[in-house]
Amino acid sequence: MDLMRLLDVLSDGEYHSGVEMGRLLGVSRTAIWKALGKLEAEGIVLDVVKGKGYRIDGGLDLLNSEDIAAYLASRSIFLDNLYLLQEVDSTNSFLMRDDVEAKGYSLCLAERQTAGRGRRGREWHSPYAKNLYMSISFSLPGGAEVLEGLSVVLGVAIANCLSSRGVPNVGLKWPNDIWVDGKKLAGILVELKGEAEFGWKVVAGLGINVRMSEHEGMQVDQPWTSIERLVGDASLERSLWASALTESLIETIDRYRIEGLQGLLADWSKFDILQGRQVELSVGGVLGLCHGIDSRGRLLVDVNGKMSAVNAGEVSVRPNESSD
Repeated sequence: MDLMRLLDVLSDGEYHSGVEMGRLLGVSRTAIWKALGKLEAEGIVLDVVKGKGYRIDGGLDLLNSEDIAAYLASRSIFLDNLYLLQEVDSTNSFLMRDDVEAKGYSLCLAERQTAGRGRRGREWHSPYAKNLYMSISFSLPGGAEVLEGLSVVLGVAIANCLSSRGVPNVGLKWPNDIWVDGKKLAGILVELKGEAEFGWKVVAGLGINVRMSEHEGMQVDQPWTSIERLVGDASLERSLWASALTESLIETIDRYRIEGLQGLLADWSKFDILQGRQVELSVGGVLGLCHGIDSRGRLLVDVNGKMSAVNAGEVSVRPNESSD
């Protein structure tokens, strides 16, 4: 049977008996039991109470592609492709495949990733239908110079969207991690295909914690937070967040095409959490004082009186806690 139909029934967070679900879906109780077993095998936690039935505690806020397309159309934004997948290895990998065209903008969202990735090959934890796992692909003509600062620009797009929708104390940790009060809220992974002579296919992946529980986040190896913790349950419709984030990404990328990074430096400065702080470069453990970024998106670090420009691909940077 179609597991999505069963998930739709259970998404309200209420108890439903096997008999009731069988009647609603037009299948036998045996088929329901088998389907419930498949859901549990896929990592969906079911609460079972004898005499009451089955439920998903807290329900599910499933993504809706029609709602997302309608939101974007109301703002005169139209995608070449909109993919909504129940499960995928990673949304970035899906859009990087050769059979997915990249003429305009393509958007891929998934309820779960089986091999989600962060920067430097780190695993991105992806519980089913609790966070946002999304990637957008687009083309950029020109040489390597058009890629300078792109990661920074994408971070600005996400930070602006979150801040405008009520998330407090949004900060950007170079080049594009989203942090709030010392805890990670979202990360961005940029991948490329192409060459300078013919232009680039860019795929930008976003993972953002929306309503992940403490139990579901136990595997995360760094302090983290979520939109639910920061703004409460009333503002948690994931389709709306996916729509607003996509809108901000496309508007900011279009702005970048015209203005370059120079036109977005002021936006970066609003959210820069490393400005004026001592930071530690992962290569060699060198300490220095951060002075923002330059016009190419490189991190400026004063090391023993000498200013160095650090490329995103060379090192990772984290605040030196002993300096706080």
